Amino acid sequence: MTRLRVGTRGSDLALRQTRWVCDLLRAVHAGLELEEVVIKTHGDIATGQPLDTDFPVGGFVSAIEQALLEKRIDFAVHSYKDLPTAVTPGLMIAAVPKREVPHDVLVTLQPVDLAKLPRGIRLGTSSPRRAAQFRRIADVQIVPIRGNVPTRIAKVGQGEFDGVVLAAAGLKRLGLQPPNLIDLPVNRFVPAPAQGALAVQVREGDATVTILAVIEHNPSRRAVEAERSFLRHLHAGCHTPVGALAIVNGSTIALHGQLFSDDGLRMVEGVETGDDPQLVGSRLAERLAQELRE
Repeated sequence: MTRLRVGTRGSDLALRQTRWVCDLLRAVHAGLELEEVVIKTHGDIATGQPLDTDFPVGGFVSAIEQALLEKRIDFAVHSYKDLPTAVTPGLMIAAVPKREVPHDVLVTLQPVDLAKLPRGIRLGTSSPRRAAQFRRIADVQIVPIRGNVPTRIAKVGQGEFDGVVLAAAGLKRLGLQPPNLIDLPVNRFVPAPAQGALAVQVREGDATVTILAVIEHNPSRRAVEAERSFLRHLHAGCHTPVGALAIVNGSTIALHGQLFSDDGLRMVEGVETGDDPQLVGSRLAERLAQELRE
């Protein structure tokens, strides 16, 4: 009988994601024992710190990665978009399970029409990308917000915000269905690179890799690799207003990217296709970066 320790953050969403991965593994490996190890990250401790340029890179994953390197856990489950684009030495992604829906949603206190948002509507988000995308379509007031998904939704119900922008994947995984919800079209609101995807991380060369690899979903990995290649070649991070979504059809990858200026006032976008995710991402990054400079 094999027994493995899985590292995870302690939020409701992180635990739900980790338990979903564990269920996938148990369905394949009879007798596999899995122990949850909850690890507090910088982001969990510094709950009052804004998610701005002073927030450390890897603030939601570094403590878990350190536990993995120190062999206090055997593997970790992350929201893939929380991982820095630079690979941590000694670690690798053993599996990318099938991706959940990647798009964003707008949850509001009162029903609204996306095409006719009320002037000055107060929207809660700490994402520069989401802020820039909404400012292109309406006169909105962007207010930074922290907290887990239920907390953010509750702040709308309490009247602190007129609405919040969230990842649809988080709502689906938590089984939440707020009454006033608008699915944001991905052609206009291109989501964050790797949004909706999970990364199952292990130590390089560890025998655990073969146990975890069975839940790999190759199209999801290829899509995420293209999106993160785009982000990496822009030398961008979680504070850069950038969106990327790849669609995989057989061997072909179609990557749609949006890139904003740092102030969010200018935007360029485009699509790149090919069969190599790294090349598709790098080509689109080079093209859009050049267009934004011109």
